Amino acid sequence: MARTHIHKYQTRYHAQATYSKAIRASGDIVVMQGQVGTLLDGTVIGEGDPGKQADQACRNIARWMEEAGGSLKDVIKLTVYVTKVDYRGPVYEAINEWFEGVHHCSTGVVVSALADPALLVEIDAMAVIDTD
Repeated sequence: MARTHIHKYQTRYHAQATYSKAIRASGDIVVMQGQVGTLLDGTVIGEGDPGKQADQACRNIARWMEEAGGSLKDVIKLTVYVTKVDYRGPVYEAINEWFEGVHHCSTGVVVSALADPALLVEIDAMAVIDTD
């Protein structure tokens, strides 16, 4: 199976391992790891603000989609994790600005915590790039 790793990096959360921000598999499918409100160097954007963190997570998704040869219009599924149910409003407001007109599938989950206590939202994305 053909596979392109998009932006390999060393994790900073646990034992040293190499991950990819996204993987394009079989030429059409892009599956990303959960995206959070951080820059590539790990700087948290919008500390304490779930809307700003969601905005940065979406900015990251857009970047990985572009590097994979697609765009946000190719995203078919988001899974959104928030650490408080009250965060859903500002988080989905940010998501909706980025994904206006995309009509993707979405699942929302409230979790007790994410890998870094400063993180309030994490977004998984899956896409299929139309090759026709």
